[in-house]
Amino acid sequence: MSSILRRTITRAFLAGSLIAGAAFLSGCNMVVMDPKGPVGMQEKDLIILATLLMLIPVVPVIFMTVWFAWRYRASNKKATYAPDFEHSNRIEAVVWAIPTLIIIALGAVTWISTHELDPRAPLAPHETKANVKPIEVEVVSLDWKWLFIYPEYNIATVNEMAMPVGTPVHFKLTSATVMNSFFIPQLGSQIYTMTGMETQLSLRADHPGTYDGISANYSGHGFAGMKFQALAMDDAGFKAWVAKAQASQTSLDAAAYGQIAKRNLAFKPAYYASVEPDLFHKILNNCATGGLCTDDAHNMAMMKDLAPGAAQCKPGEAPQVKAVKPAVAEAAITPQTLLQSSGAHKS
Repeated sequence: MSSILRRTITRAFLAGSLIAGAAFLSGCNMVVMDPKGPVGMQEKDLIILATLLMLIPVVPVIFMTVWFAWRYRASNKKATYAPDFEHSNRIEAVVWAIPTLIIIALGAVTWISTHELDPRAPLAPHETKANVKPIEVEVVSLDWKWLFIYPEYNIATVNEMAMPVGTPVHFKLTSATVMNSFFIPQLGSQIYTMTGMETQLSLRADHPGTYDGISANYSGHGFAGMKFQALAMDDAGFKAWVAKAQASQTSLDAAAYGQIAKRNLAFKPAYYASVEPDLFHKILNNCATGGLCTDDAHNMAMMKDLAPGAAQCKPGEAPQVKAVKPAVAEAAITPQTLLQSSGAHKS
């Protein structure tokens, strides 16, 4: 096979690979690069900036690899041949200085953007809604579905949520099972949910539409189907959506939550006209289906430390107060001793 034929085949193969790659990528829906809110817009800019900074050494290296292979090919007799070459201060300076400067730049950008994009930081409403307050939404990740509670409207939904366009949404998130991750790619800011812990997130949608929400952390064999829809609509549409949930014939009490908490796949969107008081707090403290809440157990342990040996009251029993003989005479009690005794229990 002649060298000309080999080069022709190689070029055809490369061209075919590029065309095939472009065809495959044409089917990708890069929703992260099509943001619909302020957080997503800032994250898109950060991705582009970081990519451009990292391409500074990549593009020259790719170019020089091809150029060196062509320049110093065996058939090129004009190329410089220097078998005794060992070291160049100029090459060393370039090889170390450029990556160092890029790392410094990326570190500075990451530091600034991390604080600017703090998920807990409140978001201002859109300029068209200057005085509107954020909507509170409580989120619970389950196997394998998402529960949304709207405490201001006393409604709850499964695998579907809604928000008015231009109005910030403040999420409180936890998990009733394993650790998971809440993510609406077009709105930005992936955030983790963990059992017994509460995380917070602020988002805002500036364009009406239906945005896909996903679980971004593997949580079992139903993980792939753990999806929900985030509906961004105008104020009238949001009010109609709330009215639709309020018209539901079911309520989210302990029994209904127990059914939702069961492991199942492809759970269809559901609406609940009312929610048991403090349900999110009970889920957070692992007592939504009964038992002693974690925070109550913690408080009882603290009280036991403050009063060791004290008898605990039984349910429905009035506490019995016994007189305790003071350890010191009343004359010995002074403002200084009171301050000292009160300061001994400060955390």
